[in-house]
Amino acid sequence: MGPMPNQDDDYVKGFMKGFQDGLQDAWEEILKLTTKGYTSRELQIMAKTKKSMLYQRVQQRADELEKATGRRVVLADITPQSAGMSQVQMLPGWSYVVKEDRPDRSFSLFTSLLSQGARGLCISRTHPDVLRQKYGFSAEHLWLTKTERSQGAVAASDPEYVSPNNLAHLASEIKEFLAKGERGAIIIEGLEYLNTQNDFKSVLKFVQLINEQVVLDKGYLVIPVDQGTMDSKEFSLIEREMSQVL
Repeated sequence: MGPMPNQDDDYVKGFMKGFQDGLQDAWEEILKLTTKGYTSRELQIMAKTKKSMLYQRVQQRADELEKATGRRVVLADITPQSAGMSQVQMLPGWSYVVKEDRPDRSFSLFTSLLSQGARGLCISRTHPDVLRQKYGFSAEHLWLTKTERSQGAVAASDPEYVSPNNLAHLASEIKEFLAKGERGAIIIEGLEYLNTQNDFKSVLKFVQLINEQVVLDKGYLVIPVDQGTMDSKEFSLIEREMSQVL
């Protein structure tokens, strides 16, 4: 009868398995990036951005382990600083999908672009006043709602109401905004809402049209998405259309 495994053996096996999985994931990410024809400079920036998301990836895995084992996982020795966190470098003509339950990171990227001189267009399911108060930015706004505008004079500061079912009008408004000049930054908070109000093929075509216009007019597109609210195959198709996934 061979020797019984001890805790040290289990630790070593677990450590090596995690090390192997980490390397495999990293190389798979690199292979994905190299198949899209990016320049070496673009690949460098994307690699740095992926590295900046390391802490979030580790924290996500820790949360999954907590749910599976019922035991608290403490990452005392892993901090955003030690994991190499840095600010995402936004490139003109690029589109970014940000996987998050709440759009805090996405609006942080959006407001950062505005602070650097970009023009802003916010398309949201949330009322514009709420977003302005929470994130403190000034930009043009399209409110996705089926609520009809009340009768009376319309103030210049009032947002434009756009039905979530009218994707053609929404795409036209975005095209007109981008055509005003370079460095037009767009954030779409409410992709999940658009998906529930339209068939997915229409939403995917809408995203494709916007991406093409962003490239042509050297703008920026940021789309926060709660991955858990979408079908995994549909979300994968959205990811493929974007320049980068954060």
